[in-house]
Amino acid sequence: MARLLKASLNEQCADMGAECPPHQIHILTQEEAGGRVLIPPRTRLIITLGQHAGQLIHDMETGLPTLHALIPKSAYEQLGGAAHHSAIYLDQPISRQLQLARIIRPDPHIGLLISPLTTSVRERLSTAAAIQGIPVTYREVDATDRLGPLLKEVLEESNVLLALPDPAIFNRSTIFNILLSSYHNKVPVIGFSSAYVKAGALIATYSTPEDIAHHLAETTRDFLQTGTGALPDPSYPKYFSVTVNRNVARSLGISLPDETDIIRQMLEDNKP
Repeated sequence: MARLLKASLNEQCADMGAECPPHQIHILTQEEAGGRVLIPPRTRLIITLGQHAGQLIHDMETGLPTLHALIPKSAYEQLGGAAHHSAIYLDQPISRQLQLARIIRPDPHIGLLISPLTTSVRERLSTAAAIQGIPVTYREVDATDRLGPLLKEVLEESNVLLALPDPAIFNRSTIFNILLSSYHNKVPVIGFSSAYVKAGALIATYSTPEDIAHHLAETTRDFLQTGTGALPDPSYPKYFSVTVNRNVARSLGISLPDETDIIRQMLEDNKP
């Protein structure tokens, strides 16, 4: 990811020519567990990749502008959101999930399984879905042995299951049974990664490392160019990809456009 970011920033600067502000990129690592990271002198911006790096830099209280990436919105919010910090979230905006639901079903009824980790996501999704007239059914999974019965209830009441990046529910030990149960009930699953689609979800929108690197490079370039020392507000990834499992689509009798056409449609729908 760090290499992709360096390459993307250098590519964008090459396009700008002499207008690109001079910069030098240092890749920082933690030498040992519990150790500190040495910040080079004259550093103007720190970029963290992942939750561990984000927490580490946050705890150091460097006072420097810091841009967090590869971190879910919920995890960034737990950091406290210092004034000189910002983020490009790992997860996708609710609007894109709702767009996929409408592409799959003309009358979507979204099903959710949530834990305390994703309560805030459920609240945001329910609010956005209500505005669009999309019903949402959810169950709170408070114990592992309750997952099966609660999943059964959700599948009976909905026609699309939205999988969230919630390790308390969607993990290695549960993924197969969740996808198999959804498949048997003919309820398509909207996943949160290409790996989930390969495993049996119907479709997913996500941002690849290349997508994130491109967004990071643009934000970094603009930050250096303005010289104001201010970062933009936290945001979802600007660039994204879509993957469809065509075998699952055929088995469920669902006809979907090509991935590039789906992305084009989603971008068109977002135009003012």
